[in-house]
Amino acid sequence: MGKPSVKLGITLYNREYTVNCGPGEEQRLQQLADLVEKEMKSVADKVGNATEPRHLMLTCLSLADKLLEARSKSGHEITKQEDLFVAAVEHLKQRVTELASQVGRA
Repeated sequence: MGKPSVKLGITLYNREYTVNCGPGEEQRLQQLADLVEKEMKSVADKVGNATEPRHLMLTCLSLADKLLEARSKSGHEITKQEDLFVAAVEHLKQRVTELASQVGRA
């Protein structure tokens, strides 16, 4: 038997859609629909009167661009954090070596 699903009505750019989702996922799906709706309006403000398929295509490209940009930034932040961690470990390694040599002389 299949997983239970919930039907949820969403509106994107003045058009009603019924979408299935898992129980408890309704709020998340509505948040996603709200995000897409906002992006569709932003694209419409930039390109003006476009056919619906073109409008949807441009919206998808815009969202994909934002996703790639976010991934790039998060990857850059991870790299910076890794670099800081490596520098900290190197500093601690040098400090331990210095302390060990001082203990050896004492």
